[in-house]
Amino acid sequence: MPRNRKSRLNSTFTSTKYASQKHIGKTIVSLYHPSTIDYYWFLVNPNTILNTFDFVTVNNLQNTRTIGIIQDLTVEVIDASTTSYFYESFLHDGPDYQQPSSISTVPHDVIIAKVAIIGNTGIMDPINHELISLNFPVRAGNNVRFSTKDEVLFSMGVPKMGTPIPAGLIKMSNGVQIPVSLDLTYLAGPDTAHVNVSGISGNSKSSYVLFLLQSAYQKLSNIKDGQKGSKGVSIILFNTKEDDLLYIDQKKKSKDIDKKAKAALKYLGLDIAAFDNVTYFLPRGRDGEPNSLYIPNVFKTYSFELQDIYDRLDLLFSHPRDQYEISPLTNYILESWPLKDTNDKIISNWTELCSFVDYPESVMSRSSLQIFISHIQRFRRSPIFVDRKVKSTYFGNKIKDIRPNDIFVIDISLLPSLEVQRFIIGDVLKNINELYSARYSSNKKNGLDKKQQASNNLPISELPNYILIFLDEINRFIPKSHHLQEFNSVSEEIMKVIIGGRSRGNILFSAQQFKSATDYRFQENIDLHVFGKLGTSELETGSYYSMIDTSIRKNIARLEKGELIMVHPAFRHPVKIWFPTSSYKRK
Repeated sequence: MPRNRKSRLNSTFTSTKYASQKHIGKTIVSLYHPSTIDYYWFLVNPNTILNTFDFVTVNNLQNTRTIGIIQDLTVEVIDASTTSYFYESFLHDGPDYQQPSSISTVPHDVIIAKVAIIGNTGIMDPINHELISLNFPVRAGNNVRFSTKDEVLFSMGVPKMGTPIPAGLIKMSNGVQIPVSLDLTYLAGPDTAHVNVSGISGNSKSSYVLFLLQSAYQKLSNIKDGQKGSKGVSIILFNTKEDDLLYIDQKKKSKDIDKKAKAALKYLGLDIAAFDNVTYFLPRGRDGEPNSLYIPNVFKTYSFELQDIYDRLDLLFSHPRDQYEISPLTNYILESWPLKDTNDKIISNWTELCSFVDYPESVMSRSSLQIFISHIQRFRRSPIFVDRKVKSTYFGNKIKDIRPNDIFVIDISLLPSLEVQRFIIGDVLKNINELYSARYSSNKKNGLDKKQQASNNLPISELPNYILIFLDEINRFIPKSHHLQEFNSVSEEIMKVIIGGRSRGNILFSAQQFKSATDYRFQENIDLHVFGKLGTSELETGSYYSMIDTSIRKNIARLEKGELIMVHPAFRHPVKIWFPTSSYKRK
Protein backbone atom coordinates (compact mmCIF):
# COMPACT_ATOMS: atom_id res chain seq x y z
CA MET A 1 0.00 0.00 0.00
CA PRO A 2 1.40 3.47 -0.85
CA ARG A 3 2.70 5.45 2.11
CA ASN A 4 0.48 8.49 1.39
CA ARG A 5 -2.68 6.35 1.48
CA LYS A 6 -1.66 4.93 4.82
CA SER A 7 -1.15 8.46 6.14
CA ARG A 8 -4.66 9.45 5.07
CA LEU A 9 -6.11 6.43 6.92
CA ASN A 10 -4.22 7.34 10.08
CA SER A 11 -5.29 10.96 9.92
CA THR A 12 -8.92 9.86 9.74
CA PHE A 13 -8.54 8.03 13.05
CA THR A 14 -6.72 10.86 14.78
CA SER A 15 -9.64 13.12 13.99
CA THR A 16 -11.93 11.11 16.26
CA LYS A 17 -12.19 11.03 20.05
CA TYR A 18 -11.19 7.35 19.95
CA ALA A 19 -7.80 7.98 18.33
CA SER A 20 -5.94 7.63 21.64
CA GLN A 21 -7.11 4.06 22.09
CA LYS A 22 -4.68 1.29 21.22
CA HIS A 23 -5.12 -0.28 17.81
CA ILE A 24 -5.04 -4.06 17.81
CA GLY A 25 -5.03 -4.71 14.08
CA LYS A 26 -5.77 -3.58 10.51
CA THR A 27 -8.57 -4.74 8.26
CA ILE A 28 -7.70 -6.74 5.14
CA VAL A 29 -9.57 -7.71 2.01
CA SER A 30 -8.56 -10.54 -0.30
CA LEU A 31 -9.99 -13.31 -2.44
CA TYR A 32 -10.12 -15.58 0.60
CA HIS A 33 -11.01 -12.83 3.09
CA PRO A 34 -13.80 -10.77 1.51
CA SER A 35 -15.43 -7.97 3.46
CA THR A 36 -19.24 -8.13 3.50
CA ILE A 37 -22.07 -6.50 5.42
CA ASP A 38 -21.92 -9.49 7.81
CA TYR A 39 -18.20 -10.23 8.25
CA TYR A 40 -14.74 -8.78 7.84
CA TRP A 41 -11.18 -9.89 8.66
CA PHE A 42 -8.27 -8.10 10.22
CA LEU A 43 -4.57 -8.79 10.77
CA VAL A 44 -3.82 -8.86 14.50
CA ASN A 45 -1.06 -6.81 16.07
CA PRO A 46 1.45 -9.47 17.22
CA ASN A 47 1.70 -7.84 20.66
CA THR A 48 -2.06 -8.00 21.27
CA ILE A 49 -3.84 -10.54 23.45
CA LEU A 50 -7.41 -11.13 22.34
CA ASN A 51 -9.87 -13.99 22.19
CA THR A 52 -13.03 -15.15 20.51
CA PHE A 53 -16.15 -13.27 21.66
CA ASP A 54 -14.17 -10.04 22.23
CA PHE A 55 -15.95 -6.98 20.82
CA VAL A 56 -14.01 -4.80 18.36
CA THR A 57 -14.72 -1.54 16.56
CA VAL A 58 -13.56 -0.11 13.24
CA ASN A 59 -14.33 3.16 11.49
CA ASN A 60 -16.63 2.94 8.50
CA LEU A 61 -18.36 5.16 5.96
CA GLN A 62 -19.39 8.71 6.95
CA ASN A 63 -17.41 8.55 10.22
CA THR A 64 -19.68 5.82 11.56
CA ARG A 65 -18.32 2.98 13.67
CA THR A 66 -18.96 -0.69 12.98
CA ILE A 67 -19.05 -2.94 16.04
CA GLY A 68 -18.46 -6.66 15.77
CA ILE A 69 -17.50 -9.75 17.72
CA ILE A 70 -14.45 -11.92 17.07
CA GLN A 71 -15.69 -15.27 15.84
CA ASP A 72 -12.49 -17.07 14.94
CA LEU A 73 -8.70 -16.69 15.02
CA THR A 74 -6.31 -18.36 12.58
CA VAL A 75 -2.61 -18.25 11.73
CA GLU A 76 -1.92 -17.94 8.02
CA VAL A 77 1.21 -17.59 5.91
CA ILE A 78 1.50 -14.66 3.52
CA ASP A 79 4.39 -13.38 1.41
CA ALA A 80 7.35 -11.65 3.08
CA SER A 81 6.73 -8.17 1.64
CA THR A 82 3.13 -8.12 2.85
CA THR A 83 4.21 -9.36 6.27
CA SER A 84 6.91 -6.68 6.49
CA TYR A 85 4.45 -3.96 5.51
CA PHE A 86 1.96 -5.19 8.07
CA TYR A 87 4.52 -5.00 10.90
CA GLU A 88 5.84 -1.67 9.67
CA SER A 89 2.36 -0.17 9.64
CA PHE A 90 2.09 -0.65 13.38
CA LEU A 91 5.23 1.46 13.90
CA HIS A 92 3.16 4.51 13.02
CA ASP A 93 0.21 3.75 15.30
CA GLY A 94 1.52 5.00 18.63
CA PRO A 95 3.95 4.18 21.43
CA ASP A 96 2.25 0.93 22.47
CA TYR A 97 3.86 -1.08 19.68
CA GLN A 98 7.26 -2.66 20.32
CA GLN A 99 9.29 -2.74 17.12
CA PRO A 100 10.85 -6.09 16.16
CA SER A 101 14.65 -6.05 16.23
CA SER A 102 14.73 -6.41 12.49
CA ILE A 103 12.00 -6.32 9.88
CA SER A 104 13.92 -8.85 7.83
CA THR A 105 13.63 -11.43 10.62
CA VAL A 106 9.85 -11.13 10.85
CA PRO A 107 8.18 -14.53 10.27
CA HIS A 108 5.90 -14.93 7.30
CA ASP A 109 2.87 -16.05 9.32
CA VAL A 110 0.29 -13.67 10.76
CA ILE A 111 -2.75 -13.98 13.00
CA ILE A 112 -6.02 -13.22 11.22
CA ALA A 113 -9.25 -12.59 13.12
CA LYS A 114 -12.70 -13.13 11.64
CA VAL A 115 -15.25 -10.58 12.91
CA ALA A 116 -19.03 -10.98 12.79
CA ILE A 117 -20.67 -7.57 12.48
CA ILE A 118 -23.29 -6.79 15.13
CA GLY A 119 -24.17 -3.18 14.42
CA ASN A 120 -23.24 0.26 13.16
CA THR A 121 -23.54 3.55 15.03
CA GLY A 122 -25.35 5.07 12.04
CA ILE A 123 -25.89 8.56 10.67
CA MET A 124 -28.63 11.06 11.34
CA ASP A 125 -31.27 11.42 8.63
CA PRO A 126 -31.43 15.22 8.05
CA ILE A 127 -35.07 15.05 6.95
CA ASN A 128 -36.70 12.70 9.47
CA HIS A 129 -34.09 13.30 12.19
CA GLU A 130 -33.79 9.57 12.81
CA LEU A 131 -30.65 7.48 13.21
CA ILE A 132 -30.01 5.31 10.17
CA SER A 133 -27.75 2.29 10.63
CA LEU A 134 -25.38 1.66 7.73
CA ASN A 135 -25.01 -1.87 6.40
CA PHE A 136 -21.78 -1.15 4.54
CA PRO A 137 -18.69 -3.37 4.16
CA VAL A 138 -15.52 -2.38 5.98
CA ARG A 139 -12.67 -1.21 3.72
CA ALA A 140 -9.10 -2.55 3.87
CA GLY A 141 -6.39 -0.79 5.90
CA ASN A 142 -8.62 0.54 8.70
CA ASN A 143 -7.38 0.36 12.27
CA VAL A 144 -9.26 -1.99 14.61
CA ARG A 145 -9.54 -1.49 18.39
CA PHE A 146 -11.36 -3.01 21.33
CA SER A 147 -14.92 -1.70 21.64
CA THR A 148 -15.85 0.57 24.51
CA LYS A 149 -18.55 -0.33 27.01
CA ASP A 150 -20.99 2.12 25.41
CA GLU A 151 -20.36 0.69 21.95
CA VAL A 152 -21.01 -2.87 23.11
CA LEU A 153 -24.22 -1.87 24.88
CA PHE A 154 -25.34 0.08 21.83
CA SER A 155 -24.70 -2.87 19.51
CA MET A 156 -26.74 -5.19 21.74
CA GLY A 157 -29.68 -2.80 21.92
CA VAL A 158 -29.39 -2.21 25.67
CA PRO A 159 -30.13 1.56 25.51
CA LYS A 160 -33.50 0.76 23.87
CA MET A 161 -34.69 -1.68 26.55
CA GLY A 162 -37.79 -0.71 28.51
CA THR A 163 -37.25 -3.04 31.47
CA PRO A 164 -33.69 -4.43 31.39
CA ILE A 165 -33.02 -7.58 33.44
CA PRO A 166 -29.30 -8.05 34.30
CA ALA A 167 -28.18 -11.37 32.79
CA GLY A 168 -24.42 -11.51 33.35
CA LEU A 169 -21.16 -9.84 32.41
CA ILE A 170 -19.02 -9.80 29.28
CA LYS A 171 -15.29 -10.02 30.10
CA MET A 172 -13.02 -8.64 27.39
CA SER A 173 -9.37 -9.60 26.94
CA ASN A 174 -8.31 -6.01 27.69
CA GLY A 175 -9.87 -6.22 31.17
CA VAL A 176 -13.07 -4.31 30.40
CA GLN A 177 -16.25 -5.79 31.93
CA ILE A 178 -19.63 -4.98 30.42
CA PRO A 179 -23.04 -5.72 31.97
CA VAL A 180 -25.40 -7.73 29.76
CA SER A 181 -29.12 -7.14 30.14
CA LEU A 182 -32.17 -8.78 28.62
CA ASP A 183 -35.28 -6.76 28.04
CA LEU A 184 -38.31 -8.14 29.86
CA THR A 185 -39.95 -8.72 26.47
CA TYR A 186 -37.06 -11.07 25.58
CA LEU A 187 -38.10 -13.33 28.48
CA ALA A 188 -41.85 -12.86 28.86
CA GLY A 189 -43.09 -12.28 25.32
CA PRO A 190 -45.19 -11.66 23.43
CA ASP A 191 -42.63 -12.16 20.66
CA THR A 192 -40.01 -14.19 22.52
CA ALA A 193 -40.17 -16.05 25.81
CA HIS A 194 -38.69 -18.80 28.00
CA VAL A 195 -35.13 -19.86 28.86
CA ASN A 196 -33.31 -23.16 28.40
CA VAL A 197 -29.79 -23.92 29.68
CA SER A 198 -27.67 -26.84 28.43
CA GLY A 199 -24.28 -28.14 29.54
CA ILE A 200 -22.50 -31.13 30.98
CA SER A 201 -22.74 -31.82 34.71
CA GLY A 202 -20.88 -29.39 36.95
CA ASN A 203 -21.05 -26.41 34.59
CA SER A 204 -23.29 -24.22 36.77
CA LYS A 205 -26.54 -24.60 34.81
CA SER A 206 -28.82 -24.45 37.85
CA SER A 207 -26.71 -21.69 39.42
CA TYR A 208 -27.13 -19.51 36.35
CA VAL A 209 -30.90 -20.05 36.20
CA LEU A 210 -31.19 -19.07 39.87
CA PHE A 211 -29.03 -15.99 39.25
CA LEU A 212 -31.32 -14.95 36.39
CA LEU A 213 -34.43 -15.65 38.50
CA GLN A 214 -33.03 -13.56 41.36
CA SER A 215 -32.22 -10.77 38.92
CA ALA A 216 -35.71 -10.81 37.41
CA TYR A 217 -37.33 -11.03 40.84
CA GLN A 218 -35.43 -8.01 42.17
CA LYS A 219 -36.11 -5.87 39.13
CA LEU A 220 -39.77 -6.76 38.67
CA SER A 221 -40.58 -6.56 42.38
CA ASN A 222 -39.20 -3.00 42.53
CA ILE A 223 -41.24 -1.55 39.68
CA LYS A 224 -43.32 1.28 41.11
CA ASP A 225 -47.11 1.42 41.04
CA GLY A 226 -48.52 2.79 37.82
CA GLN A 227 -45.83 1.22 35.66
CA LYS A 228 -46.08 -2.00 33.73
CA GLY A 229 -45.50 -4.88 36.08
CA SER A 230 -46.69 -3.04 39.19
CA LYS A 231 -48.56 -6.13 40.43
CA GLY A 232 -45.26 -7.89 40.83
CA VAL A 233 -43.85 -11.30 40.13
CA SER A 234 -44.12 -14.76 41.69
CA ILE A 235 -41.83 -17.78 41.38
CA ILE A 236 -42.46 -21.54 41.48
CA LEU A 237 -39.37 -23.77 41.71
CA PHE A 238 -39.18 -27.56 41.56
CA ASN A 239 -36.41 -29.03 43.70
CA THR A 240 -35.37 -32.07 41.65
CA LYS A 241 -31.89 -32.80 43.06
CA GLU A 242 -31.31 -33.64 46.72
CA ASP A 243 -31.65 -30.42 48.77
CA ASP A 244 -30.28 -27.98 46.18
CA LEU A 245 -33.09 -25.41 46.40
CA LEU A 246 -34.10 -25.78 50.05
CA TYR A 247 -31.83 -22.98 51.31
CA ILE A 248 -32.63 -20.11 48.94
CA ASP A 249 -34.18 -18.00 51.72
CA GLN A 250 -30.90 -18.04 53.70
CA LYS A 251 -28.43 -15.28 52.94
CA LYS A 252 -24.75 -16.13 52.99
CA LYS A 253 -22.52 -14.42 55.49
CA SER A 254 -20.61 -11.54 53.95
CA LYS A 255 -17.28 -13.30 54.50
CA ASP A 256 -18.52 -16.28 52.47
CA ILE A 257 -19.22 -14.18 49.35
CA ASP A 258 -16.06 -13.55 47.36
CA LYS A 259 -15.07 -9.99 46.50
CA LYS A 260 -15.40 -10.55 42.78
CA ALA A 261 -19.03 -11.65 43.20
CA LYS A 262 -19.82 -8.65 45.42
CA ALA A 263 -18.31 -6.25 42.90
CA ALA A 264 -20.15 -7.90 40.01
CA LEU A 265 -23.53 -7.77 41.77
CA LYS A 266 -23.01 -4.10 42.55
CA TYR A 267 -21.95 -3.40 38.97
CA LEU A 268 -25.12 -5.12 37.72
CA GLY A 269 -27.29 -3.10 40.08
CA LEU A 270 -28.38 -6.14 42.11
CA ASP A 271 -28.72 -6.43 45.87
CA ILE A 272 -26.71 -8.96 47.85
CA ALA A 273 -29.75 -10.84 49.13
CA ALA A 274 -31.46 -14.19 49.45
CA PHE A 275 -34.97 -14.91 48.18
CA ASP A 276 -37.65 -13.76 50.59
CA ASN A 277 -41.28 -14.73 51.21
CA VAL A 278 -40.42 -18.37 50.43
CA THR A 279 -42.75 -21.26 51.25
CA TYR A 280 -41.37 -24.78 50.91
CA PHE A 281 -43.72 -27.65 50.05
CA LEU A 282 -42.25 -30.98 51.17
CA PRO A 283 -43.72 -34.41 50.34
CA ARG A 284 -45.43 -36.39 53.09
CA GLY A 285 -43.47 -39.35 54.43
CA ARG A 286 -44.83 -42.65 55.79
CA ASP A 287 -44.90 -41.31 59.33
CA GLY A 288 -46.78 -38.21 58.25
CA GLU A 289 -43.65 -36.07 58.61
CA PRO A 290 -41.83 -34.41 55.65
CA ASN A 291 -39.84 -36.75 53.42
CA SER A 292 -36.99 -34.39 52.59
CA LEU A 293 -33.22 -34.16 52.99
CA TYR A 294 -33.56 -30.79 54.75
CA ILE A 295 -36.44 -29.25 56.68
CA PRO A 296 -36.59 -25.44 56.23
CA ASN A 297 -38.08 -23.12 58.83
CA VAL A 298 -41.21 -22.28 56.83
CA PHE A 299 -42.72 -25.31 55.11
CA LYS A 300 -45.92 -27.20 54.42
CA THR A 301 -46.21 -30.95 53.93
CA TYR A 302 -48.20 -31.89 50.85
CA SER A 303 -50.27 -34.95 49.92
CA PHE A 304 -53.24 -35.83 47.72
CA GLU A 305 -56.71 -37.04 48.53
CA LEU A 306 -58.89 -38.33 45.73
CA GLN A 307 -61.11 -35.25 45.88
CA ASP A 308 -58.06 -33.01 45.27
CA ILE A 309 -57.22 -34.51 41.90
CA TYR A 310 -60.27 -36.44 40.68
CA ASP A 311 -60.36 -34.12 37.66
CA ARG A 312 -56.74 -34.83 36.60
CA LEU A 313 -56.29 -38.54 37.04
CA ASP A 314 -54.96 -38.71 33.48
CA LEU A 315 -51.71 -37.16 34.80
CA LEU A 316 -51.01 -40.43 36.59
CA PHE A 317 -50.66 -42.20 33.26
CA SER A 318 -47.47 -41.07 31.55
CA HIS A 319 -47.60 -43.39 28.55
CA PRO A 320 -49.93 -42.26 25.71
CA ARG A 321 -51.07 -45.87 25.15
CA ASP A 322 -52.22 -46.19 28.79
CA GLN A 323 -53.92 -42.82 28.57
CA TYR A 324 -55.87 -43.97 25.54
CA GLU A 325 -56.96 -47.15 27.32
CA ILE A 326 -58.21 -45.49 30.50
CA SER A 327 -59.45 -42.12 29.21
CA PRO A 328 -63.11 -43.30 29.11
CA LEU A 329 -62.83 -44.17 32.81
CA THR A 330 -61.14 -40.93 33.89
CA ASN A 331 -63.62 -38.90 31.82
CA TYR A 332 -66.52 -40.72 33.44
CA ILE A 333 -65.17 -40.00 36.94
CA LEU A 334 -64.77 -36.33 36.06
CA GLU A 335 -68.24 -35.96 34.55
CA SER A 336 -70.01 -37.99 37.25
CA TRP A 337 -68.26 -36.53 40.28
CA PRO A 338 -69.13 -37.11 43.08
CA LEU A 339 -68.92 -40.74 42.04
CA LYS A 340 -71.59 -43.08 43.47
CA ASP A 341 -72.03 -46.85 43.45
CA THR A 342 -75.28 -48.71 42.79
CA ASN A 343 -76.28 -48.26 46.46
CA ASP A 344 -75.89 -44.49 46.12
CA LYS A 345 -72.79 -44.50 48.33
CA ILE A 346 -70.32 -41.73 47.49
CA ILE A 347 -66.82 -42.87 46.51
CA SER A 348 -64.67 -40.46 48.50
CA ASN A 349 -61.15 -41.92 48.77
CA TRP A 350 -58.50 -43.97 46.98
CA THR A 351 -59.35 -47.24 48.73
CA GLU A 352 -62.98 -47.04 47.67
CA LEU A 353 -62.01 -46.05 44.13
CA CYS A 354 -59.85 -49.18 43.78
CA SER A 355 -62.89 -51.30 44.74
CA PHE A 356 -65.38 -49.44 42.57
CA VAL A 357 -66.56 -51.42 39.51
CA ASP A 358 -69.96 -49.87 38.73
CA TYR A 359 -68.86 -48.16 35.52
CA PRO A 360 -71.18 -48.23 32.50
CA GLU A 361 -70.27 -50.89 29.96
CA SER A 362 -69.80 -48.16 27.35
CA VAL A 363 -66.73 -46.77 29.16
CA MET A 364 -65.22 -49.92 30.59
CA SER A 365 -63.51 -53.01 29.33
CA ARG A 366 -62.00 -55.70 31.54
CA SER A 367 -58.46 -54.80 30.45
CA SER A 368 -58.89 -51.04 30.88
CA LEU A 369 -60.29 -51.45 34.40
CA GLN A 370 -57.40 -53.73 35.35
CA ILE A 371 -54.88 -51.23 33.99
CA PHE A 372 -56.59 -48.40 35.84
CA ILE A 373 -56.80 -50.15 39.23
CA SER A 374 -53.27 -51.58 39.10
CA HIS A 375 -51.89 -48.18 38.18
CA ILE A 376 -53.71 -46.44 41.07
CA GLN A 377 -52.52 -49.12 43.49
CA ARG A 378 -48.93 -48.67 42.32
CA PHE A 379 -49.13 -44.94 42.94
CA ARG A 380 -50.62 -45.54 46.38
CA ARG A 381 -47.36 -47.10 47.46
CA SER A 382 -46.16 -43.53 47.77
CA PRO A 383 -47.25 -41.98 51.10
CA ILE A 384 -48.29 -38.76 49.38
CA PHE A 385 -51.55 -40.42 48.18
CA VAL A 386 -53.75 -40.60 51.28
CA ASP A 387 -57.39 -41.35 51.99
CA ARG A 388 -57.55 -38.44 54.43
CA LYS A 389 -55.12 -35.59 55.13
CA VAL A 390 -54.26 -34.90 58.77
CA LYS A 391 -51.08 -32.82 58.94
CA SER A 392 -50.57 -32.23 55.23
CA THR A 393 -52.18 -30.01 52.62
CA TYR A 394 -52.86 -29.92 48.88
CA PHE A 395 -50.56 -27.29 47.31
CA GLY A 396 -52.91 -26.80 44.36
CA ASN A 397 -55.12 -24.53 46.45
CA LYS A 398 -52.10 -22.34 47.24
CA ILE A 399 -51.17 -22.10 43.57
CA LYS A 400 -54.71 -21.09 42.70
CA ASP A 401 -54.40 -18.34 45.27
CA ILE A 402 -50.87 -17.23 44.30
CA ARG A 403 -50.07 -13.62 45.14
CA PRO A 404 -47.46 -11.14 43.90
CA ASN A 405 -43.99 -11.82 45.40
CA ASP A 406 -44.90 -15.35 46.56
CA ILE A 407 -42.10 -17.87 46.07
CA PHE A 408 -43.01 -21.56 46.23
CA VAL A 409 -40.39 -24.33 46.27
CA ILE A 410 -41.90 -27.77 45.63
CA ASP A 411 -39.57 -30.59 46.69
CA ILE A 412 -39.83 -33.76 44.58
CA SER A 413 -36.27 -35.03 44.93
CA LEU A 414 -37.03 -38.02 47.21
CA LEU A 415 -40.26 -39.14 45.59
CA PRO A 416 -39.99 -42.87 44.86
CA SER A 417 -40.43 -42.90 41.10
CA LEU A 418 -40.20 -40.74 38.00
CA GLU A 419 -43.93 -41.32 37.39
CA VAL A 420 -44.80 -39.71 40.73
CA GLN A 421 -42.46 -36.78 40.02
CA ARG A 422 -44.08 -36.31 36.62
CA PHE A 423 -47.50 -36.27 38.21
CA ILE A 424 -46.47 -33.54 40.68
CA ILE A 425 -45.12 -31.36 37.88
CA GLY A 426 -48.17 -32.00 35.70
CA ASP A 427 -50.52 -31.09 38.56
CA VAL A 428 -48.69 -27.83 39.35
CA LEU A 429 -48.60 -26.74 35.70
CA LYS A 430 -52.24 -27.71 35.17
CA ASN A 431 -53.19 -25.48 38.10
CA ILE A 432 -51.21 -22.63 36.55
CA ASN A 433 -52.80 -23.17 33.14
CA GLU A 434 -56.27 -23.20 34.73
CA LEU A 435 -55.59 -19.83 36.34
CA TYR A 436 -55.94 -18.25 32.92
CA SER A 437 -58.93 -20.27 31.74
CA ALA A 438 -61.94 -18.18 30.73
CA ARG A 439 -64.13 -20.01 33.26
CA TYR A 440 -62.15 -18.40 36.10
CA SER A 441 -62.09 -14.86 34.78
CA SER A 442 -65.57 -13.86 35.98
CA ASN A 443 -65.51 -15.06 39.60
CA LYS A 444 -66.16 -11.59 41.00
CA LYS A 445 -68.90 -10.90 38.49
CA ASN A 446 -70.65 -14.08 39.65
CA GLY A 447 -70.51 -12.91 43.27
CA LEU A 448 -68.50 -15.83 44.66
CA ASP A 449 -67.47 -15.46 48.30
CA LYS A 450 -63.81 -15.51 49.37
CA LYS A 451 -63.84 -19.24 50.13
CA GLN A 452 -65.31 -20.04 46.72
CA GLN A 453 -62.83 -17.76 45.00
CA ALA A 454 -59.92 -19.46 46.74
CA SER A 455 -61.06 -22.86 45.49
CA ASN A 456 -61.99 -21.66 42.01
CA ASN A 457 -58.93 -19.49 41.30
CA LEU A 458 -58.36 -15.75 41.56
CA PRO A 459 -59.80 -13.45 38.91
CA ILE A 460 -57.21 -12.83 36.20
CA SER A 461 -57.07 -9.14 37.18
CA GLU A 462 -55.65 -10.10 40.61
CA LEU A 463 -52.94 -12.48 39.41
CA PRO A 464 -49.26 -11.47 39.46
CA ASN A 465 -48.16 -9.93 36.20
CA TYR A 466 -45.44 -12.58 35.87
CA ILE A 467 -45.10 -16.14 37.14
CA LEU A 468 -41.59 -17.55 36.76
CA ILE A 469 -41.22 -21.35 36.82
CA PHE A 470 -37.97 -23.31 37.11
CA LEU A 471 -37.78 -26.98 36.14
CA ASP A 472 -34.36 -28.64 36.17
CA GLU A 473 -33.60 -31.90 34.33
CA ILE A 474 -36.56 -31.19 32.08
CA ASN A 475 -35.55 -34.01 29.73
CA ARG A 476 -37.11 -36.42 32.25
CA PHE A 477 -40.49 -34.75 31.90
CA ILE A 478 -40.68 -33.96 28.20
CA PRO A 479 -38.27 -36.53 26.74
CA LYS A 480 -37.20 -36.94 23.14
CA SER A 481 -39.82 -38.61 20.97
CA HIS A 482 -40.54 -39.22 17.34
CA HIS A 483 -41.42 -35.95 15.66
CA LEU A 484 -45.14 -36.70 15.31
CA GLN A 485 -45.54 -38.84 18.41
CA GLU A 486 -48.36 -37.78 20.69
CA PHE A 487 -47.41 -36.04 23.95
CA ASN A 488 -48.37 -37.62 27.24
CA SER A 489 -50.60 -35.57 29.55
CA VAL A 490 -47.70 -34.11 31.59
CA SER A 491 -45.78 -33.06 28.47
CA GLU A 492 -48.98 -31.43 27.20
CA GLU A 493 -49.19 -29.28 30.34
CA ILE A 494 -45.55 -28.21 29.84
CA MET A 495 -46.29 -27.24 26.23
CA LYS A 496 -49.39 -25.30 27.29
CA VAL A 497 -47.19 -23.19 29.58
CA ILE A 498 -44.65 -22.74 26.78
CA ILE A 499 -47.21 -21.67 24.19
CA GLY A 500 -49.65 -19.77 26.42
CA GLY A 501 -46.95 -18.16 28.52
CA ARG A 502 -45.99 -15.73 25.76
CA SER A 503 -49.23 -13.83 26.17
CA ARG A 504 -49.86 -14.21 29.89
CA GLY A 505 -46.45 -13.58 31.48
CA ASN A 506 -45.61 -17.19 32.42
CA ILE A 507 -41.89 -17.79 31.87
CA LEU A 508 -40.42 -21.29 32.00
CA PHE A 509 -36.76 -21.52 33.01
CA SER A 510 -35.52 -25.02 32.21
CA ALA A 511 -32.22 -26.89 32.19
CA GLN A 512 -30.80 -30.24 31.14
CA GLN A 513 -27.43 -31.65 30.15
CA PHE A 514 -28.25 -32.33 26.49
CA LYS A 515 -30.88 -30.72 24.29
CA SER A 516 -31.02 -33.89 22.23
CA ALA A 517 -32.58 -35.70 25.23
CA THR A 518 -35.66 -33.43 25.10
CA ASP A 519 -38.50 -33.23 22.62
CA TYR A 520 -37.57 -31.15 19.59
CA ARG A 521 -40.95 -29.36 19.59
CA PHE A 522 -40.25 -28.11 23.09
CA GLN A 523 -36.84 -26.69 22.13
CA GLU A 524 -38.32 -25.04 19.03
CA ASN A 525 -40.54 -22.90 21.25
CA ILE A 526 -37.69 -21.65 23.47
CA ASP A 527 -36.15 -18.30 22.50
CA LEU A 528 -33.28 -17.73 24.93
CA HIS A 529 -30.74 -20.57 24.77
CA VAL A 530 -27.76 -20.63 27.14
CA PHE A 531 -24.90 -23.10 26.71
CA GLY A 532 -22.24 -24.33 29.09
CA LYS A 533 -19.55 -26.73 27.96
CA LEU A 534 -20.79 -29.52 25.68
CA GLY A 535 -19.06 -32.30 23.79
CA THR A 536 -18.56 -32.11 20.05
CA SER A 537 -20.67 -35.20 19.39
CA GLU A 538 -23.65 -33.66 21.20
CA LEU A 539 -23.26 -30.35 19.35
CA GLU A 540 -23.52 -32.21 16.04
CA THR A 541 -26.83 -33.84 17.03
CA GLY A 542 -29.42 -33.19 14.34
CA SER A 543 -31.07 -29.78 14.31
CA TYR A 544 -31.05 -29.17 18.08
CA TYR A 545 -28.10 -26.76 17.72
CA SER A 546 -28.93 -25.31 14.32
CA MET A 547 -29.16 -21.81 15.83
CA ILE A 548 -25.35 -21.68 16.21
CA ASP A 549 -22.80 -22.02 13.43
CA THR A 550 -19.79 -24.33 13.32
CA SER A 551 -17.22 -21.92 14.76
CA ILE A 552 -19.42 -21.16 17.79
CA ARG A 553 -19.96 -24.88 18.41
CA LYS A 554 -16.20 -25.38 18.56
CA ASN A 555 -15.95 -22.61 21.12
CA ILE A 556 -18.72 -24.15 23.23
CA ALA A 557 -16.71 -27.37 23.40
CA ARG A 558 -13.78 -25.33 24.83
CA LEU A 559 -15.65 -23.38 27.50
CA GLU A 560 -14.34 -23.28 31.05
CA LYS A 561 -16.52 -23.84 34.11
CA GLY A 562 -18.73 -20.81 34.71
CA GLU A 563 -18.46 -19.54 31.12
CA LEU A 564 -21.69 -19.51 29.15
CA ILE A 565 -22.76 -18.71 25.60
CA MET A 566 -26.04 -16.84 25.21
CA VAL A 567 -28.11 -17.10 22.02
CA HIS A 568 -31.22 -14.97 21.46
CA PRO A 569 -32.96 -13.70 18.30
CA ALA A 570 -32.50 -10.11 19.50
CA PHE A 571 -28.72 -10.52 19.31
CA ARG A 572 -27.29 -10.90 15.83
CA HIS A 573 -24.60 -13.23 17.15
CA PRO A 574 -24.05 -15.32 20.31
CA VAL A 575 -22.21 -13.65 23.20
CA LYS A 576 -20.09 -15.16 25.97
CA ILE A 577 -20.90 -14.20 29.54
CA TRP A 578 -20.04 -15.07 33.11
CA PHE A 579 -22.10 -14.44 36.25
CA PRO A 580 -21.36 -13.91 39.96
CA THR A 581 -21.84 -16.67 42.51
CA SER A 582 -25.03 -16.56 44.57
CA SER A 583 -25.47 -14.53 47.75
CA TYR A 584 -27.83 -17.16 49.19
CA LYS A 585 -26.94 -20.61 50.43
CA ARG A 586 -26.67 -23.65 48.17
CA LYS A 587 -26.35 -26.66 50.48
